[in-house]
Amino acid sequence: MKILLIAVNAKYIHSNPAVFSLKACAGEFESYITVLEFTINQQPSYILREIYKKKPDVVAFSCYIWNRTIIGEVICDLHKIMPDIDIWAGGPEVSYDVLNVIDEWKLRGVMVGPGEGSFYYLVSSYINGMDKSLPSVLDGNGDFRLTLNQIPFWYQDLKDFEHRIIYYESSRGCPFSCSYCLSSIDKTMDFRSVERVCNELDFFLKNSVPQVKFVDRTFNCKKDHAIPILRYILEHDNGVTNFHFEIAADLLDEDYFFLLQQMRPGAVQLEIGVQSTNLQTITEINRKMDFDKVAGIVRKISSWNNIHIHLDLIAGLPYEDIDSFSHSFNDVYALYPEQLQLGFLKVLKGSAISDNVLKYHLVYTSIPPYEVLSNKWLSYEDVCHLKQIEEVLEIYYNSGQFSHSLNFLNLFFDTPYDLYDALALWYEEHDLFGVQSSRVRKYEILLEFGLKYIFGGESDDRQKELKEYIAYDLFLRENMKNRASFLYSMEPWKDRIHDLLHRESQCHALFPELSQCNYRELMKILHVEVFENIFGKPVFVIFWYDRRDSLTNNCIVKKVEI
Repeated sequence: MKILLIAVNAKYIHSNPAVFSLKACAGEFESYITVLEFTINQQPSYILREIYKKKPDVVAFSCYIWNRTIIGEVICDLHKIMPDIDIWAGGPEVSYDVLNVIDEWKLRGVMVGPGEGSFYYLVSSYINGMDKSLPSVLDGNGDFRLTLNQIPFWYQDLKDFEHRIIYYESSRGCPFSCSYCLSSIDKTMDFRSVERVCNELDFFLKNSVPQVKFVDRTFNCKKDHAIPILRYILEHDNGVTNFHFEIAADLLDEDYFFLLQQMRPGAVQLEIGVQSTNLQTITEINRKMDFDKVAGIVRKISSWNNIHIHLDLIAGLPYEDIDSFSHSFNDVYALYPEQLQLGFLKVLKGSAISDNVLKYHLVYTSIPPYEVLSNKWLSYEDVCHLKQIEEVLEIYYNSGQFSHSLNFLNLFFDTPYDLYDALALWYEEHDLFGVQSSRVRKYEILLEFGLKYIFGGESDDRQKELKEYIAYDLFLRENMKNRASFLYSMEPWKDRIHDLLHRESQCHALFPELSQCNYRELMKILHVEVFENIFGKPVFVIFWYDRRDSLTNNCIVKKVEI
């Protein structure tokens, strides 16, 4: 008997904790099970061949909005080449439309809700020859349910997870009732014991895993669970591992602040779902949030310069038109998070918002991810333009590569939204969307946008400032072997730069860490530029690329007055 668990991930860097959790819960039957992971970028024909080569008796697919389409294609052809195998499916994408899915895909059955207990029952039935009595729907919320604390730790061997994100679950469920989210359907909260969590995190720490991403919907919803875990991370920091948490910011208090403020820069990153700052919208989607309180907490945490903050917005929510969304955008942008994600409403099967399609005049894609196309407050044209704003926001803000240039450009617009709105229009007018621009070309495009759109091409001292900000941002990230065409010449400063590095090679006052390096070695390691306009007085800026800021990924710099 061979049973395959199939995961189809969005990217190679992702993994699927569900299939590994199911296998770990198979107990004495685990040897009968093989996990296969693919990505949506692979051809269905390739996935089909790999499944066929294993000659399985049973195949079970883990289904989400990002992989439903490709899984459907694979299943369709799997029936043709292996008509005698049993095919099962589970996951949120099939749990709320069970009968239609079984009929459409001709499945033996569907596992609904938490799957670990259901899967054990399924596997044991096949191994013991009792599979004919299996119902077509196995409900993990009923008799088969396992507590999170009963589920084994499945990360015993990390060789299959090299260069991939490690996902970890310390709690399951969500206490909130946001209408767009499936987590709000089941109000049951389940927690892994703090002792187990800390022991398991120790495995990641000892193996110097780069990042552990908690999949808890609201990590800090239970204080006596979250606080000791954060304390353990603080006390056992290995200087390498980063922990990502999705939190409700307004639940943080002084006990949290005490721990978070002490964290090594880069040890923790926090994702906070704002979604909208429109009170009518927040009320309509059953979300509880005091934005003023959230904003104060985000500013407080940001002031410590040690924690990466990721804030989310959702376009397409009820009562949020373009004007309202621009206000939400500006409110969140003013907090200057490291990441500002502009997402779009997904009308998920089973979600409360799906019951209000007619009320909201919701139009959304027929195939996953069921993303909003228009509603009562946003036209399709509005959505298309917000998509373009999302793209330039991703390129310029979320990359973190243009922060000084964007702050300068923002001075010439009434609001940050107006800046990205204009930048999106520039991209549209110059046919730049869909073009794979090089990293240097992106700097050039931003410079062209600023020079022509803001200054109208006229000579202006502010143009020199813009060019220097663009250059500064470029050199913070890029150790340029050849100077970009828009950069000014360093030839007039060549002798003084050599003198500066020669003095540094003798006294090592600026970079004592490089005290073993002579002049020639410093010439190779350090890069020097001159900035005359943006720092209030002319300065040499020395860039050291071997060391980088753990939050921004910018290289280390030293400024020397000329």
